[in-house]
Parts: sequence; structure tokens; C-alpha cells
Amino acid sequence: MQVEAETTVAQAPDEVFEYIAHAEYLPEYVDDFESVRQVSDGEPALGTQYTYTMKRGAEGRFEWTRFEPTGHLAWHGPKVKVGPGSMEPSGSWYLSPEGGSTRVRLVMAPKPGGLFKLLAPFLAAGMRKGNQAALERLKQRLEQAST
Repeated sequence: MQVEAETTVAQAPDEVFEYIAHAEYLPEYVDDFESVRQVSDGEPALGTQYTYTMKRGAEGRFEWTRFEPTGHLAWHGPKVKVGPGSMEPSGSWYLSPEGGSTRVRLVMAPKPGGLFKLLAPFLAAGMRKGNQAALERLKQRLEQAST
């Protein structure tokens, strides 16, 4: 399953990257997260690990598997069992300069298991809507920070 969403943020790529690289900020713009906590030491970098709790109760972890400042972030985590299914989190952020702004593309590529394989089309539709809303909140947050 792959779901993509895009927006343009009136900030430089390094500002956008710095914010999203701190995954502990995810609950500020992604409604599904209750909390995200960095569990490895130091500033975010390749291999930085996080634990998370979703608002619906699921808990898991992920790490940065690609870390290219101002351009590309990718994550992956072990599968999380949720009721009759499971979901293995995976995805990427792609940033590119666009004038004085940054084009932000979020690609979610989770791997559903169990019953979630059958529900994938419905899950993808919900993720698509949620991701677009998350990018709008990200845009607002980053643009308000600059004013």
C-alpha cells in the first residue's frame, strides 16, 4: 500500500527538514499520534529511534533509515499488531526547493497484514485524507513560526 500527499511550505528546505527530523513533533500535526518519544541519544540522524503511541492505543517504534538533510527522510519500524490485523510502518519525506519555498511530499508505504490486507483500499482512503490534513497543519505551523 502506498499513499502520497504534497504541499508547499513558505520556508526554506533546511527549516522544514529540521522540524520534521524531530519526529517527537509528529503529534503537533498528525492527529493519529498521542505521543512520540526519541529513545536514542543525540540529535536526529540516520538510525535515530523513536517509540510512539497512537490515539487508538497501538504502540510501536520506528527509526530513520535514510537521513539526507534538506532533501530526504525515510523511516521503518517493526509490524504492530492491531486487533485482527497488523501494520508495518514505512515511508518517506521528500523535500525540494521551489522558489523561496519548499515542496513537501509525504509517501506512506505501510505493509498491512492479516485482516488489514483485505481492508487496504479503505485504509488507504483514510490515510490519504489524514495525510493531506497533516500536511496542511504542518504548513500552518511552519509558516506561523516564521511570522
